[in-house]
Amino acid sequence: MSIELKKFCADLILTDAIMDMAAEKGITWQEARSRIINSRAYTDLYDFETGLWENGPDYFRDYYSKIT
Repeated sequence: MSIELKKFCADLILTDAIMDMAAEKGITWQEARSRIINSRAYTDLYDFETGLWENGPDYFRDYYSKIT
């Protein structure tokens, strides 16, 4: 699979995770985005060796909550 396709998948997961976190925590999507982007989970999502980009937004949010 190409790097571009992996980035696209990671971007979709990130977008869904941001929107889901904002709704769940009652915060703006900008605040949710800031929290995620400033976390190790974000770095791991775009490190394609981790395979995190293959698992979907719910898995990613669970991962985020466990490491923050």
